[in-house]
Amino acid sequence: MTIKKKFDKRLGVEISELGFGAMRLPTLENGKIDWELSAKMIDRAYEAGVNYFDTADPYHGGESQPFLGETLKKYPRESYHYVTKLPTWKISSKEAMIQIFNEQFGNCRVDYFDFYMIHGLGEDRYDLVDRHEIYDYLTEQKKAGRIKFLGFSYHGNYDTFKRLLDNYKWDFAMIQYNYVDDIMLETGKFYDLMVERDIPCMVMEPVRGKYLAEPPPAALEILHKDYSPAGWALRWCRDKSNTAVTISGMSNMEQVEENIRTFALSPEKLTKAETEMLERARDIMLSIKTIPCTYCGYCIDCPKGVSIPRLFEVYNQYKLFPNEFRAGIGYGKLVRDGKGFDQCINCSICSPLCPQNINIPESLAPLCEELEPLRQKFIASI
Repeated sequence: MTIKKKFDKRLGVEISELGFGAMRLPTLENGKIDWELSAKMIDRAYEAGVNYFDTADPYHGGESQPFLGETLKKYPRESYHYVTKLPTWKISSKEAMIQIFNEQFGNCRVDYFDFYMIHGLGEDRYDLVDRHEIYDYLTEQKKAGRIKFLGFSYHGNYDTFKRLLDNYKWDFAMIQYNYVDDIMLETGKFYDLMVERDIPCMVMEPVRGKYLAEPPPAALEILHKDYSPAGWALRWCRDKSNTAVTISGMSNMEQVEENIRTFALSPEKLTKAETEMLERARDIMLSIKTIPCTYCGYCIDCPKGVSIPRLFEVYNQYKLFPNEFRAGIGYGKLVRDGKGFDQCINCSICSPLCPQNINIPESLAPLCEELEPLRQKFIASI
């Protein structure tokens, strides 16, 4: 089975329809990347035709970039696209930006970047682009051959996204796009604007941090069994004609194999009936009130050790699959290990880091009020 590569005339290169995101790689008990298993996953994807490998400075605590560079260096450099991003939150001056950019080459084990993004732009970081001359500097680096294609990843409102497209020339952009966020976060508007401006769209979070891979039972019943829930989500993204690549953050070999099958064997376009099926499943999911967390982990450097993504995960699983025992035990273990909301000091360091713009302390407080009685109910089992 071989994944199709498409030649994008706008970019002048071939890109595999499936991209490998190195954000959720398998880890060892100490939290470090399982290099042996992760390398086998990368190799399998590469052999199947994947040539777009996406990473970033914060992924796996900084370990993802060197891992990816080391793993890919056995292959001809021109046979794959190494993709990474400039960590905007670390930039305090133009000099700091230049230093970070130059250090990334050694960290990533490459001498040029195929696709390079300004990471996580939104209304709160828009001014950085001009203030520290980021765009001008990176454009110079592109002319010097150290960057092939310059773009940005985005988490923010539509007006700021439009300003970015109005005021700068981009080779591509990456947005969070899936059949739920198309409506819930209105990212369909962002996609449509990219179509209008003829800017290739790189899709991130196609299964919304496993939410669409594990939908609630009512939505699961709607989905035909021809593909897994994750497969249907990936097919929805692939169906969009302006999607240059759909990036999947794969965590085990089973996911790699499933994604290869989905992209190698499934029809490129959805039928009308399949589109309507996904719309019905989406409407069911939108009717269930959960926290819109994708478990990306950007917020995990809590000074008190609160495990924010895990707390949201326990809560969301409880709302989607009402299992009191599972929720009580899951929340109880977090409290027992000093990672529960009871440790929160409301410093709000976490909220500005959240790509989904969640007010984290404000969301956690009522969440934990709902879970605490369940912890007490099953405390003997913790």
